[in-house]
Amino acid sequence: MSVLPVKYAWLFLVPLLSIIFLVYGIAICFIFQKINQPYIRIFLVPAVWIIVEYLRSQSLLAFTIGILGYSQYYFLPLMQIARFTGIYGVSFIIILFNTCIFETIVVFIKNKRAVFGYLIISISILIIFITYSILSVNSKLDRVIKTRGYNEIKVSVVQPNVSYKDKYSEDGIEIIPEQYSKSIFFKEGTELVVFPESMLWGFIDDNKNFKNRIREVTEKEDIHILIGQYVQNEDYTEYYNSALLYSPHLEVAGRYDEVHPVPFSQYVPYPKILGSLKFLDFSIVNLMPSEDYSPINYPGKGKLGINICYESTIPSIARNIRNNGAEVIFVLADNSSFDKSIAPWHHLIFSKVRAIENGCYVIHCANRGMSAIISPSGEIIERSEILEKKVLYGSVFLIPEKTFYSKFGDILIFIYSGVIFFTALLYLIREKIKNTIPRKNK
Repeated sequence: MSVLPVKYAWLFLVPLLSIIFLVYGIAICFIFQKINQPYIRIFLVPAVWIIVEYLRSQSLLAFTIGILGYSQYYFLPLMQIARFTGIYGVSFIIILFNTCIFETIVVFIKNKRAVFGYLIISISILIIFITYSILSVNSKLDRVIKTRGYNEIKVSVVQPNVSYKDKYSEDGIEIIPEQYSKSIFFKEGTELVVFPESMLWGFIDDNKNFKNRIREVTEKEDIHILIGQYVQNEDYTEYYNSALLYSPHLEVAGRYDEVHPVPFSQYVPYPKILGSLKFLDFSIVNLMPSEDYSPINYPGKGKLGINICYESTIPSIARNIRNNGAEVIFVLADNSSFDKSIAPWHHLIFSKVRAIENGCYVIHCANRGMSAIISPSGEIIERSEILEKKVLYGSVFLIPEKTFYSKFGDILIFIYSGVIFFTALLYLIREKIKNTIPRKNK
């Protein structure tokens, strides 16, 4: 991701994203004008909210920053609902609760009496999910990992802290961290070293200084490396934002190409239609989106799912990769232009939620921070700070079992919204019929 989009893209994105709140306002205003039954309203308003959130997460122009459910990232007991509904289920709980409070206030103002039935409904739903989380998810996770004998990978997560202007300056040598000790380069037992997105330009043979330096380590310590690279086809007409897994001898063991580059930052979407907007494309090269959600096979261990930077903000990408067999997810990010902004922390929150949704470990590896190792329940096991050169050491377990959300996606959201929209439609039809019958009798 280049510097320019971070500085200037918001001039276009803020008005675009503001329209979404206008849609919310119009829809909710219509509901309160046309539907006089509070029990329909308290379930219809959340349905409208989550459907709009879902729609804004679709297409190549999706921007999911600002989805309400992410605001509860710190309250992990509530966040476990995402194992069934995805992040939209958390948004549902928040809006339902607030709608119930609003309805309670409206009744009190109109009738001068307090009615707590609406709040009892929302609090009951909230208690059910929190109780499930406390009694099932969090207490069960450690026990399951210990008893089922999942494959373990001991990882070293490298946060190079290389600024945008210094990248590629010495064929990648600047991203190699300091030795763990005098006798070994990485902590003893390390099996996989992870580097962030776009740390090398071209294939490993195009970065001979990096290759020669790192090969001494990988061969001696028998380590695989996973690293983000910009690579190209043989005639240099197509470029890809990729993650490559290398064996200890630096032979390519697997590759993943980004399926959702950042629009107007890494490529121009729909070029036949939007080609005239090429002037908005700040990328060095026009990256090719992939259509392959397959995980990378780690020999003797299992399948590694990859999200490259912006992809981790879109729930369906991680879910598709997980549903294709990934047993752990690596998020490789290049945030070299974010500096000390809040953006790196926001990006880490997305990875926390992807871990919960998919019930697997997530390794978030960012160039300048924050990097982290995250458990399937969303707990941050290890974490670095912003603008810190550091290596995180830890273990992850490859979990083949999938959550309900991984298997079925947003089906619960669709069923719920379909039922409540159908109920509201029947109500409106009944009210219209009821209002027209007296006129005909007259």
